[in-house]
Amino acid sequence: MDITQEGCYTTSRRVPFEELTIADDFMFCKVMQNEEICKELLEIILDVEIEKIVYHEDQKVFQETLDGKGIRLDVYVRDEKHTIYDLEMQTTNTKELPKRTRYYHSSIDRGHLESGERYNQLRDTYVIFICTFDLFEKGYGKYTFETMCKEDTNIELQDGRHTIFVNVTGVTDNQELQEFLEYIKSGTVSNSSFIKKLDQEVKINSSNATWKEKYNMLLAREEMLR
Repeated sequence: MDITQEGCYTTSRRVPFEELTIADDFMFCKVMQNEEICKELLEIILDVEIEKIVYHEDQKVFQETLDGKGIRLDVYVRDEKHTIYDLEMQTTNTKELPKRTRYYHSSIDRGHLESGERYNQLRDTYVIFICTFDLFEKGYGKYTFETMCKEDTNIELQDGRHTIFVNVTGVTDNQELQEFLEYIKSGTVSNSSFIKKLDQEVKINSSNATWKEKYNMLLAREEMLR
């Protein structure tokens, strides 16, 4: 998400804490602090096996200059191969997501390449937006973008940059991913062990008094900033 000042970000819906779902940014971020769930979700979306993940920090902030545009990444982790993953929940079609992913990729790259280091030390990055709408209106459950040659699509640039838009309203052949989409869309809890764990984590977090207080403080602060 974008930030306009230190520590300030907005909630997607103004509802009581107990009514938050996984589609709400606040709840999504808290649930993804569960390492097992976060890792498994990445595996489902990317259809890969990941040995382990390491959290860089809760909602990583990038801001190169005092007056520059800053971003606060929702879920920011790396795996055992040092591949970097940014997971974002998006419920509003701002009509600028493609350019936004470009900015996110560049911010992550600048944050990991020190002065004097070679460009081949840049890590592979995955910027993943889970959208409750179909950005491209083609009905796919997942849209994956990588850089390739326009004249010959068999030639890949191999710049390590991967951009993925998960479409909650779409259809996919990946059953586990489809069940995840249905859970976000309607709250349907399938027989999937992952969805059951995910739903249980949401319920546990919904009864967390500390996070409820933090959420209410966030709402109050937003009211003051209006």
